[in-house]
Amino acid sequence: MMSTISIQQSRPLRCKLYLTLTVIGSILPWIFLDQFLFSGTASVSEFFAQAFSTPVGIALAVDLSISCLVFFCFAWFELSRIGLSRRWLWLYLGCTLGVGLSCSLPLFLYMRERQQLGSLGQ
Repeated sequence: MMSTISIQQSRPLRCKLYLTLTVIGSILPWIFLDQFLFSGTASVSEFFAQAFSTPVGIALAVDLSISCLVFFCFAWFELSRIGLSRRWLWLYLGCTLGVGLSCSLPLFLYMRERQQLGSLGQ
């Protein structure tokens, strides 16, 4: 079982981890999306047609949609609990729609850890 001191000492490491995952989660999805965008057939309707063209694609899209909804609900309550403005939710929404949950979730976790570090006086 971790002591309170070791949990507090691990916060800066978690901040670095979450920030690194935010960068990775921002870059990797776009590597694959670029292939679609430069294919010559890129459009919103084609994007959704390809995303929902197979049962596996549908399952992944539905799973991701539910995960995004859960994340926004969690963020809504957690932001006020940790003393951050709920206006930050707009940033996470923009990151989710512009990049994906792979960017917005680790960004949220980074901001939460950073806020908790500040409240501990570190």
